[in-house]
Amino acid sequence: MKRIRKLNDIPQRIESPLDRQGLRRWTVMLVWLVSLSCSGYGQRSGSTGEIHGEITIKTNDELSDEIFRGRMMSRYTSDLSTAEKSIEPYSVSEKAVVYIESTGESKSYTVPDEHPQLNQRDLIFRPLVLPIVVGTTVDFPNNDKVFHNVFSYSQPKEFDLGRYPQGKSKSVTFEKPGVVNVYCEIHQYMYATILVLENPFYAVPDDDGVFVIHNVPPGTYQLSFWYGRKKVATKNVSVKANEVSAVNFSF
Repeated sequence: MKRIRKLNDIPQRIESPLDRQGLRRWTVMLVWLVSLSCSGYGQRSGSTGEIHGEITIKTNDELSDEIFRGRMMSRYTSDLSTAEKSIEPYSVSEKAVVYIESTGESKSYTVPDEHPQLNQRDLIFRPLVLPIVVGTTVDFPNNDKVFHNVFSYSQPKEFDLGRYPQGKSKSVTFEKPGVVNVYCEIHQYMYATILVLENPFYAVPDDDGVFVIHNVPPGTYQLSFWYGRKKVATKNVSVKANEVSAVNFSF
């Protein structure tokens, strides 16, 4: 018959104060490790919030009208096919950005491995506004049948890529934050903006104007709305961990 051992029959592993002290040390170590994993030793999952919102456009988009009028008056337009001549105007997602001005921290962020693009297509730049984080390299492919010459005299980044034909692409790395106005030396109406931002907490609204900014550290920030050629509004927003902050813009 198998004997069931009583609790008093089980030898005690901790026989001395030294052993008990060792156990306490391991317990403290375990609690410390758990606390580190919860704090993430940096950014932990669940420690950030989100900003949700919607933009409403009420004003006339004079900039887009100006660009498309210049495009249709260009002598190069005659070289385009019927489909290329009748392209759609800029969508909301091509000309609007919502972004946090600054987090108040001096911090570098990971840049994307895949370069964002500012396309030269159908004799215009697309998108009209391109948001990037500092340190990002942008590609400028020429998808037109004519030469383009992309340049900027803006203080954050001056460059001149020279003339290059269809199928070619050139690249520029943007090391400083700020607004970079981009032009084409050949087609004077061609215009675009690159917003070089200090942090990755920005969003491009969809064509219905809805936007979401993910993984925002808790804090109070200035949230700005850029549309077309300029910043049109700024609002304060408080972000809490595991919560959604709602901010809407109209212009």
